Amino acid sequence: MKRSNTRDISSFFSKKPITENASQVQTSEENPIPEINITRAPQPSAQGSSPSVTIPPPVVDIVNLSHDPGKRKKLIDFHPNERDLVRRMYIQRGPCQPVDHVFPKTLFGTKERRFNVKWFDSSWRPWLEYSVFKDAAFCFICYLFKAENTAGGDAFVSEGFKAWNRIETIRDHVGKHTSSHNNAVITMELFTKQKGSIVTALSKQTDEIMSAYRKRLEASITAIRWLLLQGLPFRGHDESENSMNRGNFISLLALLSEHDPEYSKVVLKMAPGNCQLTSPIVQKDIINACAKETTKAILEERKFVTHHSSNPAQS
Repeated sequence: MKRSNTRDISSFFSKKPITENASQVQTSEENPIPEINITRAPQPSAQGSSPSVTIPPPVVDIVNLSHDPGKRKKLIDFHPNERDLVRRMYIQRGPCQPVDHVFPKTLFGTKERRFNVKWFDSSWRPWLEYSVFKDAAFCFICYLFKAENTAGGDAFVSEGFKAWNRIETIRDHVGKHTSSHNNAVITMELFTKQKGSIVTALSKQTDEIMSAYRKRLEASITAIRWLLLQGLPFRGHDESENSMNRGNFISLLALLSEHDPEYSKVVLKMAPGNCQLTSPIVQKDIINACAKETTKAILEERKFVTHHSSNPAQS
């Protein structure tokens, strides 16, 4: 019996017509399109887009540093990295002492007084200086090395001293041993002397360490050469400090230190714990170096003999 509602197999693969309303319903209900919020990245402004640039401190103009203390720039106004350079430059020049200047007179009461040029030849000579621009006396050492926020001597650093009728004020400026002026003198001495600098101290310490190392190495080489020449063993069964027999190498080093005061200062107990040059590795390195030098000397001697034997006229 034949069915009336039969469908061809091709009908299952045919496209169904989609109406406009159906597509709208399918889109809005079955597969809703999510809303996408598109936000633009903020554009950098012209001011913020440029990279940050670190401006180096200005280089001090050494040539145009004023020698007159009344025209000088305060030391604290220089960049911290430039202050030592300024100090060295002024120390090379020395205090401003215009001995040929005609010092103007100032009226104090009924008498006229002025700066006395003979003060430059007194005990004040190392620090006393005069400003032609301000007609005032200054302290050269306090300007360079007086500690900040310390009392005393401010008139000789900032505005200058002009009371020529009060010579005791100049005398009292130096003060006692603990005065700000004397502290500045000590600081200047440490600054000018090379032995007071950290770099020189470290360099001196490095030279001493290298000298001790060479002496310690010389003692180890001397002991090893003697043991190699005699064909004796190096190591001992117990090389600790409490051992009665620490081996030939350690015992020979101890013997050398007893008879040589220079060796006694740098070997064994006097050597750093990590640089005693007594370990088996160090011994082998020195033995290999001795072997290479011995081989080199033998080859050079053989080459010399061969060369002269082949040329009888030169022998």
